[in-house]
Parts: sequence; structure tokens; C-alpha cells
Amino acid sequence: MIKKQINTGSKLSTIKTRRAPVFIVGSPRSGTTLLANILGRHTNLFMPGETFFFDDIYSRRQALGKPFDPKAFEVIFKRLNTLYGRFNFPEDQQRIDKIFAAPEVKMRMQTECKSYEDVLNFFMEIQAAQVNKHRWGNQVPKDLFNVPAIRSFYPNGKIIICVRNIQSFLHSYKFKWRNTSPENVMRIKALYHPVITSFLWKASMRKVSTIQRQVPEKDCTVVRYEDLVMNPERTIRRVCAIIEETFEHEMLNISSDNSSFGGGKGIFKESMNRWRTGLSNEEIALALWIGGKDLKAMGYPKEQIGYNLLKLGGLILSAPLALSKALKAGDKLRGPLFPYLKHRFGFGKGIIQRNKIKK
Repeated sequence: MIKKQINTGSKLSTIKTRRAPVFIVGSPRSGTTLLANILGRHTNLFMPGETFFFDDIYSRRQALGKPFDPKAFEVIFKRLNTLYGRFNFPEDQQRIDKIFAAPEVKMRMQTECKSYEDVLNFFMEIQAAQVNKHRWGNQVPKDLFNVPAIRSFYPNGKIIICVRNIQSFLHSYKFKWRNTSPENVMRIKALYHPVITSFLWKASMRKVSTIQRQVPEKDCTVVRYEDLVMNPERTIRRVCAIIEETFEHEMLNISSDNSSFGGGKGIFKESMNRWRTGLSNEEIALALWIGGKDLKAMGYPKEQIGYNLLKLGGLILSAPLALSKALKAGDKLRGPLFPYLKHRFGFGKGIIQRNKIKK
């Protein structure tokens, strides 16, 4: 048992114990935010907005240096101090602004943090203490590619992997810009292309297979988006069993919606089949061609669809230019380029083991 007292500037908060954190990962647009909102309503669990610690800070560790080095610490602290704001999570940034306004917080952090693991623990625990929670979790889809680092920090950490069928994934990714701030609309639009987005989905699914082989079943489970919205209570009870928390009915009374289109609050099913009218036949055909084997491995039906060959060819030929634009649009947020490409497009071996997907 570890007991910490952290002065947040407004009150003295105490964290009485450190339990294994919960990491929600997966392909983007696969229900990670919805699941985090649900788990965050648990009386024990603090789930902030996406905390890009591994991509934004830990990926730069060689350039930054060790946290106990004063110069390195100043840079790390500055990046932490602006982390949520730079990734468009204003409410979480307001919380950090309030906490970090107290000079003693920085002093304690510099004194106590000798490793990057210490930095992350301090950063998350001080936020959890502010809202009187005794355990923290993190929800970043791209951390699917950072699971080895997560496991090196937390060998007993709980990994919840969210997946979704490739057609719905493309559709949600295509219209993600509708639920973003005006200054980010063009950047978000540039990140979508049916070929590139399908390969991102495929890379994620191959990574899921690798994680399932490496992480014990007691610490890892896969949650299908379709199961979450169709059978939320049964799905959340299964997740609670993995993370070793008691199911609370209040967890399902969320106020946020689970769609790029908005228009509803709470958990609803309408988002499941919008791809049928929101994607062209050519987009669907490309997705099924690229991700067909992995789709089948997860138990999703593979549909046959007609398409225009010339339009299909045009989409394929436009992919390289679209990739260049996507990388340029995200260059300030993704971390170093080559590790990013290796993580996102470096396919692991094998495919998802169907018998490990529990419905």
C-alpha cells in the first residue's frame, strides 16, 4: 500500500492506495471514448480525456533526457502543463491549469519523479485526488501501439481493447470533423482516405492479435463496439470483472453521445449502420478488400458489393498524395515520424484469434 499526500493548491488530498491502472486502447472511432465515459462514472475510477503521454512525451525521451535532469524536467513539465489543451480537451486542461497553478506541485513533482513512470503516476494521481478518486485510467486509441511500454510501466495494468467493423470505422472516421472545433476541421478531414484509413484499421487489428498473445487474459479483454451499444450492461459487467471493480448501474447513465453526428445522448444504436448510406460503394469495396481476412477473423460478416472500377482505381491512385497530406496535417501532434510510421503501419503477424473475442 502506498500513501501519498498531494497539495493541489486548494486542499490537501490523499491517495491511499495505488491499484493497477486501466488503459482503454483500440482503433480510433471504435467506442473508446464511450467506454471511458462509462467507466469514468464508477465511484473509484478517474478517466480524463485522452492523455497522450506515451506519444507526446515518452516517445521523445531520448531527446528530452532523464526526468531527474533539471533541463529535461522543465521541458517535460511544460509539455504536461499544456498536454490536454494541445490535443483539444479544454475541460481537462482547465483542471490542470488549476492544479499546476500551485508552485508546490511543481516542486514536489521535481523532487519525487526520477523516471518517466514516476512522472505519469504523479500526473494522473494528482488529478484523481482532485476529484476524490483512488484509481486512474487512460483512454488513448493509439496507445494500442504503445502496449509494450505500458506493460513495462505496469506489468499488472488492465488493457481494454475496443474494435469495430471496418465499414462503420471508415464512416465514423470520415465524419469525425463534424464533432471537432472549427480550427481542427481541415486537419481532421485531411486524415481520412478510404485506402489509408482501411490500412490503419488493418494495422490495429493485427496489433490486437499480438497483444492477445502477449498479455494474460486476466489483464486484457476485447470489446466490440457493436456489443457495447447493443448489450451495454452485459458488456460493462464483463469489463468490470477484468478490471476488478464492482459493476454500478449508474455507470450506464452517461450524458455524452457515441456518434460523430451527435443528435443524441447516452448509448444508442443508430450509429451502427450509417455506413450503408454514408460511404460510396467504392469506399466499402476497398475496405472489404483490405480488411476482409481480419474482419472475418473477428466474426463480422463479409458482404459482397458492386462498384465502379474506374472510381475504385481513382481512389487507389490518390492514396499516396492523401497520405502525404495526412502526415503533414498531424505532424505537430504525432511525435517522431519514423516511430509513428513503424507503429501505425508496421503490421504484426497473425490475425485475431476468434475464440478470444467474447460476445
